[in-house]
Amino acid sequence: MSQYIHHIPGRIRVRSNAFRCSAHRSEAAREHLLSMDGVEAVQINPRAGSITVNYDPARLTHPELLGTLERLGCMGTVRRTTNNGARRAGELFGKALVTAMVQKAVEHSARSLVGALI
Repeated sequence: MSQYIHHIPGRIRVRSNAFRCSAHRSEAAREHLLSMDGVEAVQINPRAGSITVNYDPARLTHPELLGTLERLGCMGTVRRTTNNGARRAGELFGKALVTAMVQKAVEHSARSLVGALI
């Protein structure tokens, strides 16, 4: 199931084929979300296949909202890992940087040693 999630504290928008295909599922999700403590408004756009939820971030978190939408069958499972691609790229960059620094230090030491022997 393809989906797109946009979140800022207090507002979350999810695009999913489930909202485009099933008016009954969308309305059930809307009613359930409105019954939750902290949800202020729910808007469904069936043409865009999206649901927008305005909520009080002091009373409800976006992972709780996503979990509810998953349980209601409105969207596929959301990977809750933090930007692994960026973390992996940072690790690789760090390793390359350390390797380059060690290599330069060894080269400098070797030149110094040869200079002292001559």
